[in-house]
Amino acid sequence: MFLFDEQGRLLLQQRALGKYHSPGVWSNTCCGHPYPGEAPFAAAARRTHEELGVSPSLLAEAGTVRYNHPDPASGLVEQEYNHLFVGLVQAPVRPDPEEVARTALVTPDELARRHAADTFSAWFMTVLDAARPAIRELTGPSAGW
Repeated sequence: MFLFDEQGRLLLQQRALGKYHSPGVWSNTCCGHPYPGEAPFAAAARRTHEELGVSPSLLAEAGTVRYNHPDPASGLVEQEYNHLFVGLVQAPVRPDPEEVARTALVTPDELARRHAADTFSAWFMTVLDAARPAIRELTGPSAGW
């Protein structure tokens, strides 16, 4: 999931250091899995509230993506079929410290600098690229996403 503020900045999260998979790396706004029988849209809204303590003011489907990425630090393989979502967040986040170490709101240029300097999840660029058409629809083409 990729959530944006009203200025078109992307909300990133740094995964908590206690996470078994990809701890301490920067990643998309929120990740999660649906419960058995739970619709992907409902799971996205639920996980946003669980991880970040906020509900999106707008949430839209952004397609699906399948990937297989090894995590170089742990040796775990992230093999996923993801439903992607984009949306807006208008309230302050209240991250669960067991899920999220820090958050940051970034412009496209700030993301490029941060991505070059910091460690990001193995899947980040794959899901960002897959969600870009929906992100551009949400933020407008002049936002640069």
